[in-house]
Amino acid sequence: MNMKKIGIVGVILALVIFQHPNPAILAQDDKDKSKGNTVVEGAASILESKYSSYIKEHRGKSYQGNDIVLDKPENWVTDTSLLTSNDEKTALRIKQNDEANITIQAPETASYLIGLQYSTEGDNILPTQLEMKVNGQFPFYELRNLIFESRWEVPNETLKDKYGNEIVPQPNKVKEWQEKFISDASYRSSEPFYIELQKGDNEITFRTIEGNILIQSIILASVDELPGYPEGKVAGNEFIVLEAESSTYKNDSSIRASSLYNIDLTPYSAGKRVMNYLDSDSFKKPGHKVEYEFEIEKSGYYYMGMNYRQNVKIDFPVFVNLAIDGDIPFKQYKNYPFDYTPEFTHTTIRDPEKGVDIPIYLEAGKHTISLTISLDHIKSTIEKVEHLTKEIQTLSLELTKLTGPSIDRNRDIDVEKYIPGITKQLQTWTDEMSDLYEGVKKYNPNVAEIGAFSSLNIAEKQLKSLSKNVDKLIVRKNELSTGTNSITAHLGNLLQEIINNGLAVDKLYFYQDAEDVPEKKGFMKKQLAKVERLSKSFGEQDYAIDTVNPDHLQVWVNRPRQYIEIMQQLIDEQFTPSTGIQVDISLMPDENKLILSNASGDAPDVAVGVNYALPFEIAIRGALQDLTEFDDFDEVKKRFPEGLHVPAAVKNGIYALPDTMNFWVLFYRKDILDSLGLPVPDTLEQVKSYLPELQRKGMNFFYPTAGMAGLKTFASTMPIIYQNGGNFYGDTIGRTALNEEESIEGMRQLTELFTIYNMPYEVPSFYQQFRDTSLPIGISDYFMYNLILNAAPEIANTWDIALMPGIENEDGEIERWSAGGAESNVIFEDSAKKEESWEFLKWWSSTDVQIAFGNNLQTTYGKEYIWNTANIEAFEGLPWVTNHKNVILEQTEWVTEVPRVPGSYMLEREISNAYNSIVLDGANFRTAIDLASKRINRETFRKLEEFGFMKNGETIEPYPNPEFTNE
Repeated sequence: MNMKKIGIVGVILALVIFQHPNPAILAQDDKDKSKGNTVVEGAASILESKYSSYIKEHRGKSYQGNDIVLDKPENWVTDTSLLTSNDEKTALRIKQNDEANITIQAPETASYLIGLQYSTEGDNILPTQLEMKVNGQFPFYELRNLIFESRWEVPNETLKDKYGNEIVPQPNKVKEWQEKFISDASYRSSEPFYIELQKGDNEITFRTIEGNILIQSIILASVDELPGYPEGKVAGNEFIVLEAESSTYKNDSSIRASSLYNIDLTPYSAGKRVMNYLDSDSFKKPGHKVEYEFEIEKSGYYYMGMNYRQNVKIDFPVFVNLAIDGDIPFKQYKNYPFDYTPEFTHTTIRDPEKGVDIPIYLEAGKHTISLTISLDHIKSTIEKVEHLTKEIQTLSLELTKLTGPSIDRNRDIDVEKYIPGITKQLQTWTDEMSDLYEGVKKYNPNVAEIGAFSSLNIAEKQLKSLSKNVDKLIVRKNELSTGTNSITAHLGNLLQEIINNGLAVDKLYFYQDAEDVPEKKGFMKKQLAKVERLSKSFGEQDYAIDTVNPDHLQVWVNRPRQYIEIMQQLIDEQFTPSTGIQVDISLMPDENKLILSNASGDAPDVAVGVNYALPFEIAIRGALQDLTEFDDFDEVKKRFPEGLHVPAAVKNGIYALPDTMNFWVLFYRKDILDSLGLPVPDTLEQVKSYLPELQRKGMNFFYPTAGMAGLKTFASTMPIIYQNGGNFYGDTIGRTALNEEESIEGMRQLTELFTIYNMPYEVPSFYQQFRDTSLPIGISDYFMYNLILNAAPEIANTWDIALMPGIENEDGEIERWSAGGAESNVIFEDSAKKEESWEFLKWWSSTDVQIAFGNNLQTTYGKEYIWNTANIEAFEGLPWVTNHKNVILEQTEWVTEVPRVPGSYMLEREISNAYNSIVLDGANFRTAIDLASKRINRETFRKLEEFGFMKNGETIEPYPNPEFTNE
C-alpha cells in the first residue's frame, strides 16, 4: 500500500478499514445502518417519500364530486393581519419567509386536487416559491417546493438598435389573478397532485420561500377524462396564421423571440436582424408555456399546423400540451409529440395512432392557443434513473468502506464474499437500464439507437463490463460513481439533458384548404438568398471598432452581444438624454491587446469588463487615468467592497472601478448533512472534525486548490493565510512577508488539509461530485453557484450555501477572508474625453442602472444570466434567491484581494509551487517556503528596478502596499 501522501490520520484510517471484515466494525456498520446514517439512505428516503410512491396508496380514493370553491379567506384564518383587500375582494397575503395556517373543510375523506386563485405580489422576476403542509406534515417530498409563476406580456412595439436590427423587447409582468393547481415544480408531470384530506376540518400551512403571494380562493376538485376528437368535416378556404415570435403571454420572462437568416422563416431580411421565430434556447424547460391570441371570422372545423424545428433531442420527440381557450380540448392534444427534425418543417397536428389529421371546431370570435412543454411520457424513466443512481452510489460507498479511500491495486479482494449478491445486483441493474432504453425506443422504432438517450446506453455498457468481472470491481470502483466518466455521471448527464426540450417555432396556423399551407422555398431561391446575404455581410458591421463615430465617446466592452444590446438600449434611453454625451459601444476584440492598442493610438476612451488583474499591468506603464483625481471619486468608491480596489491601485492612485465581483462561499448538501447529524460548519476546525465521519462513509470536503490542475491562484491560497492574520507584503513592496509567523501558520494549515487530513488534492469536477454526493460539502465560487442552480435540477432544494468557514481570532471573531476580483472598468490616459468617460463610469456603476441592467438581462435571457454586480447596494436589488443573496452579501464584508504590484505574478506562482512541493512531493515545509521566498524577492527586486523604484539593489522610492495606503 502506498502511504506516502496519506498522512498520519489517513494511514490509521486506512489500516482500520482494511481490517473491515472484523465483527466489531461490521457491528458498527450495522449500527450506522440502523440509524440511517449513510448518504444514500438519506437520499433514498427522499425517493421513497416522493409523490409517485404516495399516489399508489391514495389515487384509488380520489374525490369524484363537483368542484368546491372556497372564496372567503376571512373564514380560513384566525390571524386577520394576513388579510388584505384587493379589487373589493378579500385576499390572503403571505410575505416572504412568513407562513399562514388555513382551515378548510372537506366533504369526505378522499384525495383532492387543490387549486389556488392567486396573484404574485411585487415586481419579482423569480417565480414565487411555497412549501405546503397538510395537517402539520408533508405528505410527500415535492410539497416542499411549489412554484407559482407570474404571467408576462410581450409589448407590441418593435424595438431596434442603433444599426436598425430588431432586439428582444422587455416583457411586462401582468398584474392579474391566475388559477393553478398544486403540482410538481419540476413539471415532470403536467397532472396536478392528488392530496388526501380528512372529512371535516383540515389545516393547510403555506410558507413562502421566495416572493410574496396573494390567495383569493381555494378550489377542491377532481380530474375529468379528456374526450377524443370529433369526426368533423373540414371545408372552406379560411387561413389564420400566427407568428410564433409574437406571443401574447408567457409564464417565464426569458421565453423570447430570436432571429435567423433563413428564407423559409417569416419575416425575413437579408441585411438586418429581424425577430422571426420562437427561440428553442428559451422555450425548452418542462412547464414553459406560451400563449397566442387569434380571431376566427367563420365558425367551422379547422386543421392546426406549425412550422417548427426540434433539433435538441436526437431521434426522440419533444412533447407539448396544446390548449385552446385555456383547456386541452381532447386527449390527442395532450402530450403531443414533435419529432426530431434538424430543419424547420411544416406539420399538421395528427392522430398518432390513426395517422390522420385532427379537425377542431372553432366558433367565430376571439380565441387563445397555448403550448406547454411536457415530460409526462418519460416521468417514470426519470424516476427509475434516479433510483438506479442512488443504488449505484450505495454500492460505491459499500466498496469504499471495504477498501478505504485509497485503492491497493496489488491486493485481491473477493467482493462477493463481503457483499453477497453483488454479481446478481450488477446484472439486474444492467437489465433495468436495457429495459429503460428499449422503453423509450417505442417513440421512434425506426432508428437503431436513440441519440437523446445515448448516456443511458453508455452507462448500460459500462455496467455490463463491470458485471462480467466482479473481482476487478475494487480496482474499477471509481467507474461506478466518482469522476466525470462514471456510470452515475452518465446518468446525471441524462437527467440534465432530459429537461432540455428546445422547440423552435416559426408560425402556427389554422387552415381549411391544404393548398394555403406555405411551402418551403426551392433550391434556387435559397441559393440566391445566400448570395444576397453574403453581399450584405460586407457592409457595416454591428458594434465593430472600425464603424464608430470618432466624435462619440468610445466604449469597448468585453462581453457577449446580448449584454451589449441591453447596455446600448440603457445608454440611448437614459445616459445620452440626461448628459448629451453620445456613446458608441464596440465588442472588444481581445482585452490582452489593450496595451498594444494604446501604444498604436487606437485605444478607446473606456474599457468595460476587463479582467480585474489587467488594470495594474496597463496603469503601471502610464496608460490609464488615475480615478482618484476626479473630485467625487471618494463617493463613487463607496459603492464597492473596499478590498476590490486593491488590485487596481498603483502607488497612491486607483486606476479602475470594479464592474462585477466573484464570491466564495460554502456549498453543502442539506440532505447529506442532515442524515449525518452534522450542522453547517462555521470554522475550519469544525470542518476538520467532520472529516473522519465523511471519509468513513466514502465522502470528503472540497477545498478550491483541488479544482486547479496547475497553478493554484491567490483565490485558493490567500484565504487561510489572511484568516491567520498573515500578509504577503509589509507596508511597502520589497521582501515578501510569506515567511513571517502568521503567513507560515496559514500556509501550514492550508497544506495540512491535504497531507494530514486527507482532503482530495485533485478534483476534476466539484460540480459532478457534489451532484453524486461523493463531495457533499466544499468551498467554491459564483460560477459553481450558477452551474448548480441551473444545471443540476435533480438536486434542487437539497443544497444550500453558507458563509465560508473561517478561523477564530483572539477576540473571538471568525475571520472569513476570501477573494472577490472579477472584472473592472478603466479610462485610458490618452482619452480626449476624460470627463465624459468619468460621467459614463459613474452612470454605469450607479445603483439604479446596475439594477435595471441586471433585471433586464435576467428577464430577457433567463435565470442563467444572473448579474453579479460589484455595487453592493445594487446587488441587494437584483433577482437572486433571497436567502442566498443574504449569505453572499454578508460574505462580501470579508472580500479582499492580494495587491497587484511589480513581481506579484511570481508571488502567486511560487506560493503555488511551494504548495505542490509540500502536498504532492512531500517536500520539507520550511525548505519549500524559504525557497519560494527567495525566488519571489529576487523577481520583485528585478521588477522594481525595471520600473525605477530601485537601482543597483538600493531603494530609490518605496513602493507602498495598496492594502494599507488606500483604505
